[in-house]
Amino acid sequence: MICPNCGSNMSDKKKRCERCGTDLTIYKKIYNTSNVYYNDGLAKAKVRDLSGATVALRRCLELNKLNTNARNLLGLVYYEMGETVAALSEWVISKHFQPKNNDADEYIEKVQSNPTRLDALNQAIKRYNTALGLAVAESDDLAIIQLKKVVTLNPHFIRAYQLLALLHMKIGENERARKYLLKAAKIDVSNTTTLRYLRELEGPAVTKDMDSNPEAESPITASIMPINSYREDKPNIMAFVNLVVGVVIGVAVMAFLVLPTIKNKAKEENNSNIVDYGTELAKIEEKDETIRTLQTEKDELTEQIEQLKAQIETYEAVEDNPELYDPLFTSAELYIEELSKPEKERDFTSIVDKLLDINDSEYETEASKALLESIRQATYSSAAVDQYEKGHALYTDGKYDEALVELLKAMTLNPEDASTIYFIARTYHRLDDKVNAALYYNMVISEFPDTKRASEAKSYLRQVQ
Repeated sequence: MICPNCGSNMSDKKKRCERCGTDLTIYKKIYNTSNVYYNDGLAKAKVRDLSGATVALRRCLELNKLNTNARNLLGLVYYEMGETVAALSEWVISKHFQPKNNDADEYIEKVQSNPTRLDALNQAIKRYNTALGLAVAESDDLAIIQLKKVVTLNPHFIRAYQLLALLHMKIGENERARKYLLKAAKIDVSNTTTLRYLRELEGPAVTKDMDSNPEAESPITASIMPINSYREDKPNIMAFVNLVVGVVIGVAVMAFLVLPTIKNKAKEENNSNIVDYGTELAKIEEKDETIRTLQTEKDELTEQIEQLKAQIETYEAVEDNPELYDPLFTSAELYIEELSKPEKERDFTSIVDKLLDINDSEYETEASKALLESIRQATYSSAAVDQYEKGHALYTDGKYDEALVELLKAMTLNPEDASTIYFIARTYHRLDDKVNAALYYNMVISEFPDTKRASEAKSYLRQVQ
């Protein structure tokens, strides 16, 4: 045990600090209570009671902020709930209190070592904030579209599932809302918001109304009326007077209370119709604007395709070597075909393979060189990203020889990417080729001195030297 006053180490059985004399009784109780809350949070996390685990772990840290095990576990719970920023915050604080031998280093490394996954989580948070703004602005359809992309990027984002279910409940699609709430419940079995929404979907319980069937409980003798002695009724003028007075009072109540209420209700309905009409009109204008934007992009792509076709038709190959321009024409035709596809379906890999085999010094006309350069600029950057992601995935899987081929190709397409050069060095390092590893480490340090990759390359460079 460490004394909270002077920081000296002592036995757990001591009630007072041997150095400063501080009474440790209350401190021990607080420390033990913190451990009880930690154990409670750990038990709840094991059965996916993430909300309960969060509450227990927060109370644990309120009593003992130096409990790094509790803080790391709280970060894991946040990460499982889709709260990546909160998880990273807890791990960074834990690392601050315990710089060495801390499991938080491993958690942070796993998150940051996969840039694609980290970017997807970041995009999910941005899209969720956008969807939240659209929901506040009553643009429910656009908010639902954004939220569906959010849960695709981050399938554990509980708040996105809850907002998606709430929007479906608002437009009357209760079955879809129930489906998303059940997905959220699988992640966190005791989330109060999820359970409250599910309760709202169930509706009030159907109870048996005994008053609706009075004959079922009434005894048979209840229908037998007692026999009284016959007596002829005398005419009563007061009954008629009371009837007239009642009619007059009813008409007065109708005139002064009911009719104004009906008129006010009609006005409110008219106002609500006007508001609903305005909202629908805004949605229609927003959709029209989106359609106009897409149409403009389509027109620009069509014009670009026509220009490229016109350039191809005007090119004439040199008579003494007619096959010289065939690779260029083939690459241009493939590029035009890819432009006609949706942006997410375009693949420039085959085009880049042909362009790498072309020697532009053999072309004599400026038009052919300009066409070749324009296609390279349009395809190399996108293909370089694809090659880098393939190489990084192979590197992560431990397939270093295959990863090196893809990363070197990515560097050929884009020699200005620090991450590509860094992972080439790391791959050579893994293959125990220290000479090439040092070469590429130095390249990262000299060409990208102010980046994070440069600082990492310096530490690895000392290992290979």
